[in-house]
Amino acid sequence: MKKFSFKFRVILGVALLACVLVIGFLRNRSLDRFEPVHSTGTHSPLFEPGDKASTIYYRGIEEGNGRPLNVAATIRLSKSRYNQMKQAVLAYLQGPRKGAAQVPVPEGLTLNEFYFTPQGAAVVDLSVAQVKPASFGFYEEAQFIRGMVEVLAHNFFEVKQVKILVDGQDAPTLGGHYALGTSDVAGAAPAMTNPNVQR
Repeated sequence: MKKFSFKFRVILGVALLACVLVIGFLRNRSLDRFEPVHSTGTHSPLFEPGDKASTIYYRGIEEGNGRPLNVAATIRLSKSRYNQMKQAVLAYLQGPRKGAAQVPVPEGLTLNEFYFTPQGAAVVDLSVAQVKPASFGFYEEAQFIRGMVEVLAHNFFEVKQVKILVDGQDAPTLGGHYALGTSDVAGAAPAMTNPNVQR
């Protein structure tokens, strides 16, 4: 009886160890590891002159009181959804810095590249080389990251996760304040259609 009990414990231990290894392997292959796919070359146009125009919405900040509001922007319905997504990211990054509605984008922040994986992960690789370190704090950084997630999640149903890289690398924060990571967008609200829209 003791021999059987010892063997049973050994088998159970080996089975548990195998389960732990399999789970670890699967987690390493999950969407947290992004491979740069669905990226066209930097010289390829994002749309053709005849492509139909479409309105998207992104998060802006109302001047004076700092309240969030939706801002409308126009992209072109190119044949590639990847190209449409990249246009939306660029529209957000290049949004207005003056006026009634402004984007919460740090001055000098630029896009290195945008990727979209077959698993539905949008990867935004940003450059902070031209951003002044003290130019924005926790609130501004949190608003920017939330806006980046929303512009993709609310306008493109294919996007399941959003990941922000800094100069091609995983980074703990963008500017030293708000923790970066992978944002799951499951259950996110549908496309923004707020009556409080600025154009």
